[in-house]
Amino acid sequence: MPTPAGNVPDHLAPTVRRVVYLPVNRPFEAAFHSVAAEVASLEKSQRDNVTLLVVDDCAPPVSRANRQVTERVARESGLRVHTLDQQGWRRLATTLIAASGLTGADRATAQTALVKPTGSYGAGPNKAALVAALEGAVSLHRRDSDQITTVDPDTGASPLRLEADLLSRARPEGGAAAYCAGSFLTGRPTRDRRDLERDSTEYAARIDALSQLPSAPARHPPLPPVRERAALLGGQHAERDLTGVVEMGIAAMRSVYEWIPEMPAVGILGSDYFQKGLLYQLDLPVFHHSLPARHTYESWRTEQRDDSHLAWYVRAEVRYAVLRRHWNSFNHLLVAERARVLSDGHFDSRVYGELFVEALHEGARGAESIPDDFVAVYRDAANAATGEVRRRLLVRLAGLEEETGAVNAYVAGAIHEFAALSRLWPGLISAAQRVGRTTALETFTH
Repeated sequence: MPTPAGNVPDHLAPTVRRVVYLPVNRPFEAAFHSVAAEVASLEKSQRDNVTLLVVDDCAPPVSRANRQVTERVARESGLRVHTLDQQGWRRLATTLIAASGLTGADRATAQTALVKPTGSYGAGPNKAALVAALEGAVSLHRRDSDQITTVDPDTGASPLRLEADLLSRARPEGGAAAYCAGSFLTGRPTRDRRDLERDSTEYAARIDALSQLPSAPARHPPLPPVRERAALLGGQHAERDLTGVVEMGIAAMRSVYEWIPEMPAVGILGSDYFQKGLLYQLDLPVFHHSLPARHTYESWRTEQRDDSHLAWYVRAEVRYAVLRRHWNSFNHLLVAERARVLSDGHFDSRVYGELFVEALHEGARGAESIPDDFVAVYRDAANAATGEVRRRLLVRLAGLEEETGAVNAYVAGAIHEFAALSRLWPGLISAAQRVGRTTALETFTH
């Protein structure tokens, strides 16, 4: 697999292949048009080597409507557009697992982890990563289906072009100048806490505090004393991201998606940030550029009309609070054991998984009370609220109370599954690369 010390290919060269993908679970016409415009604005030699991939996880009526959009855009633009739906993904996953040579429990683990129902934040990125390996791509660019990007008509600058530029640069000491490049969002926040924060921001602060460790050791290696900057096309710029401001919905990766997957658990917020998070711990550069995307809500989410979604979302949030506590413990262990995970320029996916399970076991007692404490925050917020806000908070509270006793076990199971899939991941990536030499992506897509 590629390693941090490996050669850095020129991402802007005509022969370099990239995958640009949208994980989709909603109508996405505006978002698809915007990302298609990014691809179309590239020079033809570069554009012809871009695979524009729709990872479709929609109900059939929405899939059919989205398909009409993609087919029309492909026909009118000549872009290479592929839709990987749930049926096509099952065929591809089965093919890759067979090609990997996995047997017994490992084969069952891979099958269960990869073929998930809707609601897994990590599913789309994992499907796209394996498609990127199949395609021989050297970078993987994500756009979410509720985010709108733009292309500067005068300079041709777009998030895609800036990402490609940043990921193509080499460090003087070897390796890539950036392993992740992305930006931020304007518009609606991705985490919707309007009701919780209606009367006081104290409630959200109390929620966030639940995931923090009682005492955090000093980070090693230390952060760079001077922030690195890069000048980009059209007067745009980028800076080294030291605080995690890059949003995954408008970001691109190189290499790291071949080392580990994202967490495939269903219904846990934030479980598609492990690859970017790993880069910070290994001190491998993440860059933030100056072209954001605009984040929008669908009307039902704007109006918060769906009680079942309100309950589902808050359950996903309490699971994330527990996961984040274990993740914080794991990150400190990861930094301390950096030489075991990244040795002589080679990343060890097996050790990565082992360390996460170790952190889970060591921190289990500290996470036990988080679900009850989370419920207490929502109860206090509901008691202080009135009218429709109170009603919605009570809907969330009821959903939380049904879930509280199962949260810690659910998150522990998700971490064990993620650790196991991480151990198997390099073999699955290698299998996808081998399959791609003889089998076209069209075999599995529309």
